Amino acid sequence: MYKPLAIAALLSVTAQAWAHDAPERVAALDYATLDILDNLDQDEHIAGVAQSTLPEHLSAFASEEYADVGTLKEADMVALGAIEPDEILISGRLEAQRDALEQIAPVYSSANAGDTTWDQLETRVDQLAERFHISDEGDQALEDLRHFLDQRLATIDGSPSVLVVTHNDGHFSAQNNAIVHDLMGLAAPSLPDDVIPVTRGERTFLPMTPAQIQATGADLVWIVDRSAAIGEAGLDLATLQQDIGADTRLAVGSPRLWYLAGQGLASTRLQVEEVMTALAR
Repeated sequence: MYKPLAIAALLSVTAQAWAHDAPERVAALDYATLDILDNLDQDEHIAGVAQSTLPEHLSAFASEEYADVGTLKEADMVALGAIEPDEILISGRLEAQRDALEQIAPVYSSANAGDTTWDQLETRVDQLAERFHISDEGDQALEDLRHFLDQRLATIDGSPSVLVVTHNDGHFSAQNNAIVHDLMGLAAPSLPDDVIPVTRGERTFLPMTPAQIQATGADLVWIVDRSAAIGEAGLDLATLQQDIGADTRLAVGSPRLWYLAGQGLASTRLQVEEVMTALAR
């Protein structure tokens, strides 16, 4: 049986080993993870980021203080090796490069576990906070975000229907959006019978014409502009409004925020606020 002093020594060693386990320098090639660490005041641990497509709310990481280590879909192995990170943080976009990345440093991929969008965000924050030994800060951040969401969603007038479509090079596709339809609980309108699903590989799309978008009768059409997010020609909203008609309310979310940077603490708050502002017009 351990004596009190022996137990205290064992606990001290265990605590030191646990504290040592937190990565000191990380490369963040996932904006949700970067967002969460930023909001939990862990910027000092960020050594490199994917700078070329940073959304506005993470623009501080475009500084020379942080190395540019590639994109969300293609890591720069030379740049990563140069900064010698303790860990590389990725999303599913970079899973194909995991083996090569692990030759440089251990790889951590943020979890996407949970039945709801909130569950998934909570899991992601909890796991990252635990990894950096700041679970109390993670809990507080989630509590603050939940309070914000409850307050804002309670002000929605009636039961508006929102059609979410992605724009890509002049083409539109309906989307069941995690923020709009799950987290915010806003109803999606029924699609016209002539909207035909198209399967490409493992993904299924719901292409829509402006006439089909208008026919849904949605109270708001929320547009995720993929083209603008990746640096191509963005949507001409005025022309689309003319094609659909003035009676249909259209709004475009901040492109990189909606296409590249969801599932973080700040991004969730910003996305909800953008939709709330559009609904109030």
